[in-house]
Amino acid sequence: MRKFIYKFEHICSAVKKLSKKKKIVCICLAVVTIAALSTYSIISGKSDEEKTYTRSYPVKTLEIKSGSYPMSLQYQGLTGGSEVRKLSFKSSAKILKIYVSKGQHVKKGDKLVDLDKSDLNFAAQAAKSQVDAASAQYNKAVNGAQQEDVSKAQIAVKNAQDSNNYYKDLYDKYCKLSDAGAISKQELDDVKLQLDNSQNALNSAEQSLEQVQNGSRDEDKKSLLAQLNEAKANYDSKQNLLQDASMAADQNGYVVDVLGKEGEMQQAGDSVVLFRSENEVITVGLSDDDVKEVKVGTNAKVKIGDDSAEGQIINVVQMADSKSGTYSAEIKLSKPIDNKFYVGQTAAVYIDMGDKNAISIPISSVLNDGEDYVYVIENGHAVKKNVTLGDTDEDKVSVDGLKNGDELVVEGMKTLKSGYKVTVK
Repeated sequence: MRKFIYKFEHICSAVKKLSKKKKIVCICLAVVTIAALSTYSIISGKSDEEKTYTRSYPVKTLEIKSGSYPMSLQYQGLTGGSEVRKLSFKSSAKILKIYVSKGQHVKKGDKLVDLDKSDLNFAAQAAKSQVDAASAQYNKAVNGAQQEDVSKAQIAVKNAQDSNNYYKDLYDKYCKLSDAGAISKQELDDVKLQLDNSQNALNSAEQSLEQVQNGSRDEDKKSLLAQLNEAKANYDSKQNLLQDASMAADQNGYVVDVLGKEGEMQQAGDSVVLFRSENEVITVGLSDDDVKEVKVGTNAKVKIGDDSAEGQIINVVQMADSKSGTYSAEIKLSKPIDNKFYVGQTAAVYIDMGDKNAISIPISSVLNDGEDYVYVIENGHAVKKNVTLGDTDEDKVSVDGLKNGDELVVEGMKTLKSGYKVTVK
């Protein structure tokens, strides 16, 4: 109709240039012509929308059948992160030798890194000397003194006894002189003090002789034993540091990275080698709902590129990650993917949820315009049906909203609208 209006306006513009009589004739002819064309268009023509609904669209379909299907939870996981360990030394020293390189496979017992052990050897020798000295003191206390020590103690007692006897006689004389008024009280007190000191010296000498003859007291032996044990512990610690200065693989695995360099000072506790075992573990983050269904021992299938392998859930963390809000789960592969397993790779993970009685359709047949929907064929025309998605099994998903016998469009659905006529290939 717009074409006819345009032609009519064009004719009117041309007619303005003609005479009055010719104008009337031309206008009449134009009206008759446009009316005829409009009638023809109404009778024989169709709008674009009518043509679209009349056209037949080719599609491929699949008959819906409910049944028992294996269902799984599908996640994206990362390889190897939990298996990587940071290896370090307990003491600080220069790196003497590095035996491995990044990516190298090693066996249990293979050397990784050696530190310079010079200072550690000196410390161990000093600790050994302390053990020997403490051991000698303790053995002496336990076994008793030698005869030479006993003789010295006896002589000391004899000398102390002679001194004490001398001051006793002297004190007796001073007492008589004091009674006669021949000496002052201060002189008598001075002699008495000397007598007391000699008595104390005699008592100490006698105790020393008794100790030498009878051996050390129990509390002294316990004190010396504690000193010996402390010296041994210090020596064992130095020996452990010495042994730790040679790093070796404690199991078969791979060197993820080497962080140190020969000749550099390596600080105690700083990582020098990143190492992972031959175990291949995939980590996934489970949602609030799924973590309640997944248990340790649940089977899973993992795909890394073109390779796939079977595995099992070996750990499920009970606390959600503060950033992602997901619950970390680890899957250990039962058979390693040789030479193709690298830390940090993305893996497709399918966690086995067992067989379920459901309607399962290809995921590729599901469209979304804010809601999930599919097309089915009814009486040769496309009909849009909203669906609710459930569990997945690789390229299939269980759905609610369809019934047995529905003819599902699996190819060509992206060009359809509800009501379009279709031709099934």
